[in-house]
Amino acid sequence: MRIITIILAELHADKLKQEHQLQQLINSTANVDEVVTDIKNCLRKITETDNMIQTWSGYTQGINNTEQKQENDGKV
Repeated sequence: MRIITIILAELHADKLKQEHQLQQLINSTANVDEVVTDIKNCLRKITETDNMIQTWSGYTQGINNTEQKQENDGKV
């Protein structure tokens, strides 16, 4: 099930991009009120993506375990 790995990789890539954006905001010299709002929004996105990663991993863990068992048993 390659799609499981692809989705997980995409979610991790999204999180890395969001963390990079957060780092840029932290180092920003823009208006403090704007930066604070942007940082909070960025943190929301990171948290949401992290929750998506955890949820996806939970959904697919059973599928991965079944596939590994079948491979070990020589059924796949």
